[in-house]
Amino acid sequence: MKLCSPLTVGGFKISDVVFSGLKLMLDSKSRSLLAAIFLRTRKALEGRPSGPMKARIPCGGMDFVELREYEPGDEVRHIDWKSSSRSGKVLVKKFMHDQEISIRIFACTSESMHYSTTGSTKLEVVAELATALGWIAINSGNRFSMFKFDKTVERIMSHANSAKKVQAIGASLLKDKPLLKTSNNFLWKALAEKQTPRSMVFVLSDFYEPIDPVLFGACANRHDLHLLRILDPREISLPDSPDIHCKNPWNPDSILVKSSDKNFRNQYLQLFAEHENKVIGLCKSNGAGFLRISTSEPYLSSLISYFNQTFKGY
Repeated sequence: MKLCSPLTVGGFKISDVVFSGLKLMLDSKSRSLLAAIFLRTRKALEGRPSGPMKARIPCGGMDFVELREYEPGDEVRHIDWKSSSRSGKVLVKKFMHDQEISIRIFACTSESMHYSTTGSTKLEVVAELATALGWIAINSGNRFSMFKFDKTVERIMSHANSAKKVQAIGASLLKDKPLLKTSNNFLWKALAEKQTPRSMVFVLSDFYEPIDPVLFGACANRHDLHLLRILDPREISLPDSPDIHCKNPWNPDSILVKSSDKNFRNQYLQLFAEHENKVIGLCKSNGAGFLRISTSEPYLSSLISYFNQTFKGY
């Protein structure tokens, strides 16, 4: 049994999906909640000192914060020799400086993202999440760049910092016809290249494709990386219901899913857990963030909680 994202369930075809009722324009209450998020990064990144509000990031400025133990790559000039001699450990001074963060948002638009058994497809929720991230970026006084990817990476916005650009994110993600299959390894490879500016990176996808651990590690080492996994509830657990037919987009034959069989459902749950644990393990071992969001649940509270917990202490 191979774990994949079905695109046809119980006669429901992806071609029947209509993008209706999508709230691409966040209401004032939602925007006020997002405005309370103070964007900050967990590592030193490149940026430009512009914008009314700056995110505070570690760098060699004049605002001393604390002492910490020396790590490979720290500049010798930041070593506090007196404190080091007293403690018996090599300590360096940590500084904070107001500087704009380079923010990049990558949204997967492959056909698996069009799957839905709820009111919204995964791609529609991705569009809303990307819009929310855009608001967070400009509220923090930063610019953001927006990309979509399937078999290639396409930049759709560059260094945006206006509400007009944020409001255009959803339409730019939903307008094109989806491709059948995608691969994410070329995305990690592109992000790991030296010519790509160090950034705070958000990748929005269902992450069913295997992730190359070497490429992912190089990417996470270069950027402050965050994976947001968007799933339909029927991908998280199978219903205890009569058997259903699922159709894989890469195979014309339909597959009978024995959802009425408890052992089958347990096997699916095990495969799902194994796959997601691999993704989470990659994130933890490389210092990347991970958040799973279901299309059947409000995403705003989960996103705010993620920011508050992830950046606590930075």
